[in-house]
Amino acid sequence: MTRLILPTSRIASTATAVALATLVLMAVIAPTVAATTQAGEQPSFVVTLDEGGDAEFALTLTYDLTTDNEQAAFEELRTNETAQQELRDRFRNRIAGVAADAQNATGREMSVENPRIELSTTNGGETGIVVLRVTYVGLAATDGDALVVTEPFASGFQSDRLFVVRGPDGYTVEGVTPQPTATSDGAVQYAAGTSLDGFQVTFTPATPTETEVPPEGGGDGATSTGQPGFGTVAGLLAFVLVALVAARSS
Repeated sequence: MTRLILPTSRIASTATAVALATLVLMAVIAPTVAATTQAGEQPSFVVTLDEGGDAEFALTLTYDLTTDNEQAAFEELRTNETAQQELRDRFRNRIAGVAADAQNATGREMSVENPRIELSTTNGGETGIVVLRVTYVGLAATDGDALVVTEPFASGFQSDRLFVVRGPDGYTVEGVTPQPTATSDGAVQYAAGTSLDGFQVTFTPATPTETEVPPEGGGDGATSTGQPGFGTVAGLLAFVLVALVAARSS
């Protein structure tokens, strides 16, 4: 969870806010990728496929709002359409860059569309949740009824949060590499810090006799360099903080 720290003085102008955003973004070193889980509160990155091979990418960021000022800042962001639009656009642009690299690697057409944002609080208002979503068109290759996902995750992608890939409803995991931390309900998940170099997962329609195979081991893996483009998603964490500050000071 990221702690929201508000300055004691108000931001003087939009130009100041933009400059601050740039400085904070440049200061982010380690990638921090996250997304929603079923509970909707744990930072993680979730990819959900449909039967045509498109997918929803969901990134959830959580923030500590234990003071009145932090809570007020988050509430003001919830009503600031301009700040929300910029967050949506930045997320879409980050993933669009990833899709362009993956398209070059696979030779299959890929694109990103329909960016969305959701803001909510939990734990009595002491935790702020920002969920950013996009539709990634053409993520999975199709082979008959099978869906195969490799790029953009196979080329050294690593998430420092829980990473989940879910097949469409009624699909099961036919094969996956590297070994996931867990499999369940047609999904694979990897613990934070797992290297996904060489990643591939195949989903096929389940039959009445098919059952899930429990994982044989953990997926803590070694650190990798990170897939080009994904590291820049880390800047969204910092930018959300700046957006909160700007909303509070407007």
